[in-house]
Amino acid sequence: LEVMVQEKVTVFSLPASDVERFRTITTVFGARATFGAHGVLDPSAPDELIAAGMAFCLPVAASAQLLSALRQAGIPAAPDALTPAEVRAAWAGGADAVQVVPADMGGTSYPERLAELAPGVACLPRGGLGSFAMRQWLKTGAVAVCMDDTLVGDACEGGTLPALRERCRSVRGVVTDLQN
Repeated sequence: LEVMVQEKVTVFSLPASDVERFRTITTVFGARATFGAHGVLDPSAPDELIAAGMAFCLPVAASAQLLSALRQAGIPAAPDALTPAEVRAAWAGGADAVQVVPADMGGTSYPERLAELAPGVACLPRGGLGSFAMRQWLKTGAVAVCMDDTLVGDACEGGTLPALRERCRSVRGVVTDLQN
């Protein structure tokens, strides 16, 4: 996390199932980064995560009760969906954004097709994205992208931190390029 924060990758999603790790990480890095939670959440679970500093939520199989609890707490939520019909339904249900997962399932042309079939939906692709796919999603209007092992690689398992630093710079380069 330290290398990624130094390289200006400062928004992270942590597993919702590990509240203690969430609490520890937000205590250490909370002043320099923003943290949300992803995964399956019990409707009563957000309270601990909210208390620990959760800024957003990427729930999987979210119930209306969970989404309502997050909305009442002022926590933006992006429930999961994949097909255009699922994406439109999640958006119509009042989602702040729709987490398109697994984003790599439809290939690199899917972002453009989905933008045509679900116009105006704030998409947040997650899962299996490399720099090229990330660029395609951002070009078609995605509000953000969730990088995973493609970015982190083996950094947490003895890999080299300079390699992580280079991957972060590559990702930031795509974002900078699209902003210009």
